[in-house]
Amino acid sequence: MAIAVLVTLVAAVGALSLEADRDPDSLVDSGSEAFAATGDFYERFGDEPVRILIEGDLRKLILTENLGKILGLESCLAGSARGGQVFGDNQSAPAVCERLAEEAPAFNLYGPATFLNQTAIAAEQALKDQSSAAQQRAATAARAAALRARKLGLSKGRQAADADAAFQEVMDRFQQQLLQAATRYGLSGVPDINDPNYLSTVVFDSRIGGGTPKARFGFLFPSPDSAMITVRLDPDLDAAARERAISLFREAVADPAFALRDGSYVVSGVPVIFDGLARKLSSEIFILLVVALAVMAITLALVFGPPLRLLPLALALGAAAVTFGLLALLGGSLTMASIAVLPVLTGLAVDYSIQFQARFVEAVAEGSSPPRAAVEAAARGGPVIATALLATAAGFAVLLLSPIPMIRSFGLLLVAGIAIAFVFALTAGLAVLSLTRRTELTPPTSSGTTPTGSSGIPPTGSSASRPVRSGLGAGGVGSLGLRTRGFAASASGRLAGVRSTLAGWGRSALAASIAMPGRVLAAALVLAVAGWIAGTRTELISDVRQLLPADLPELQDVDELERVTGQSGDVYVTVNTDDLTDPAVVEWMSEFQDRVLDRHGYSSELTSCRDEEVELCPGTTLSTLLGGKETPSRRQIQQILDILPDYFSQAVVDRDQGSNAGTALIAFGIRVMPFDQQKELIDDIRAQLQPPGAESDPPPGVEAEVVGLPVLAADANAALESNRYLLTGAGLVVLALVLLAVYRSIARAWVPLVPIVLATGWSALVLEAAAVPLNPMSATLGALVIAIATEFSVILAARYHSERDTGRSVGEALRRTYARTGSAVAASGATAIAGFAVLVASDVRMLRDFGLVTVFDLTVALAGVMLVLPAALVWAESGAEPALARIRRFRRRASRA
Repeated sequence: MAIAVLVTLVAAVGALSLEADRDPDSLVDSGSEAFAATGDFYERFGDEPVRILIEGDLRKLILTENLGKILGLESCLAGSARGGQVFGDNQSAPAVCERLAEEAPAFNLYGPATFLNQTAIAAEQALKDQSSAAQQRAATAARAAALRARKLGLSKGRQAADADAAFQEVMDRFQQQLLQAATRYGLSGVPDINDPNYLSTVVFDSRIGGGTPKARFGFLFPSPDSAMITVRLDPDLDAAARERAISLFREAVADPAFALRDGSYVVSGVPVIFDGLARKLSSEIFILLVVALAVMAITLALVFGPPLRLLPLALALGAAAVTFGLLALLGGSLTMASIAVLPVLTGLAVDYSIQFQARFVEAVAEGSSPPRAAVEAAARGGPVIATALLATAAGFAVLLLSPIPMIRSFGLLLVAGIAIAFVFALTAGLAVLSLTRRTELTPPTSSGTTPTGSSGIPPTGSSASRPVRSGLGAGGVGSLGLRTRGFAASASGRLAGVRSTLAGWGRSALAASIAMPGRVLAAALVLAVAGWIAGTRTELISDVRQLLPADLPELQDVDELERVTGQSGDVYVTVNTDDLTDPAVVEWMSEFQDRVLDRHGYSSELTSCRDEEVELCPGTTLSTLLGGKETPSRRQIQQILDILPDYFSQAVVDRDQGSNAGTALIAFGIRVMPFDQQKELIDDIRAQLQPPGAESDPPPGVEAEVVGLPVLAADANAALESNRYLLTGAGLVVLALVLLAVYRSIARAWVPLVPIVLATGWSALVLEAAAVPLNPMSATLGALVIAIATEFSVILAARYHSERDTGRSVGEALRRTYARTGSAVAASGATAIAGFAVLVASDVRMLRDFGLVTVFDLTVALAGVMLVLPAALVWAESGAEPALARIRRFRRRASRA
């Protein structure tokens, strides 16, 4: 006991150090090709972006002093303010900018103010370069003209005049080109970020008016009343550094130095959502722990009698502490799935304690002293409970087949947790029970009559007048709360009446199973088939907004981002090529982007991304930056790549050092949508990379892949949905093999599985009737229910065969089994169901719905074990064997014929 307490305390300290997972990788298939391609994309272009939405009239944001504030904020967020200023008037940078410069969490940043500033600088430099080049051409032309005049024998004055004329002709052509460009772009002078005319020409679409920005710059100016700063985080940041970065970003946008007139900031994006969800989960686990303690205590008070009613709960807490302590020791973190493990494991750990305690009380009832009873409980119950544990662990281990890391860790935690719970119940639990006094085990009877078991039948083979030392009906299981004495004394009359009614139903059901096993099984099969058919119509929720807490501020910010801009995330296509300057590559990228956008509602640059029918919008792309409807030449592409500012070129292209080979990016803005709909959209993008019968396949040497978190999330949801029935089937097969290996008898192995198989159909029927939806986490449901309910079936079947081995008849063995062990199984089932019911208290809808669905399924599975297993056991002896004999005789006759 001392060792158990010490280990629990040490493990609890370790468990308290666990942090919630902020990495979305736990939700996706880390073994897929898309995952590997997305990882390479992150290394080249940075991690998932933090979006800083700037709300306000776009004209007031960029044509006023606000632009300087935004430019300063972008410099601060990019980490460019170390020991300097972020404004041009020598104003010192806020302290938060210094910290951002020190930690440098931004891999790259592209924002509206920096884009306009860098574009003006680049345009001015390009103008100077072009002017210098024009002067060089003019000087060359002048020298050539003078040389021609000299060869013609003209005077020096004529030579000079010809040279001046040639020089002026070249410069006039250059000036004409400048004038045409100025007319085209509405420029009145040298590009300058302080020139409203220049800014308006670059940003706004003159064809539409009303302050509507150009569509090709939608990733910077998504709508007439917003602009957006995109910060890609360093992919090498750990969870703590990512959390600090988001906190510093929030602090920066809230700093008065960057406050806007008639404008505001909203910080959003995938990293922000996961950061908020992590903080929510960190508090959620303590809420669920408190609720689990209260629910388990109430459940044990109702279904469990003395001695030490709350001992199973204490042991369960110890097992949970050690489990989560090991998780912390191995460097794990809290996910939605691992948080769900806490109440579930608590219920299962209580279950093992109840089973051992039932056998302890039964041994005391037969005359053993408490120390001796503890040894006998370990000897008698240990092998049976260990077999049930092995079957349950095998069922949970099936979750390792899931492609999703979160689900695999869920299964591993449950396997480890129930093994630890078994050890706690076998050692510390029985140690505590061995110290109890006999008086604590013998509550007085109210009338001196012999108590009865849960079925109301005195223990078979015992005299009705034989004293029952523990006061336990039917050989000792009455202490589990289903007896009349002890429990009824503390329960209300109404509860006692309900118990009496349930006991009557139980006796009738058991009698029907014994008398008509074939009919009971046939009726159960019909209901199961109906459920399997109905289950195909059960609604599956896959919209992330319906799965996360509705009051999560970060989720509300995403809604605001989508309302203002028409998009909330990005899907990317990486284009790997040997030559980024190849016009054929650029042309294919442009055609591919236009084709995909047109298929998903964005038909032209006049389309608004805020239209409901628009599923995709253009994002950062090399082809759109090159501009124009005509494909530029190789030389023009090379020039543009050379003059693009580094901060901006990193967002659209990654060139291999010393060559034109590298990766270009095609980005599409995407809305929040259900995962199944998102999967269809992404599959269509993939199909358009090489559409059937099209002449627009990627040029030779080009490899294109669809990447990004929305891609991984959609693929993961599809994998979960497709694996749902696979996991259920695999769970049944694995459990059958485990039981076959333990019992070495086909009959002993398949009978406990009969009610479980049928219960899968029953539960589907109940869920459809109750209109309870499923969610992605429900993919684990079949394996969980099978694993947990099989334990109850194995324990009851083992007790039945033990009674049969003593020479009792089928009916007598069943009555003794359900009288002695049925109550323990009912109590264990109640605690397991209560464990899942705790999840209903969660604010996370995915957990809440998962808990509710599992409560339905486990209740039905427990009912199946209690009602159908007797029929399966009877039919296995009185129905199956004669049937098999008839089949063998038929085969022999057919062979002779």
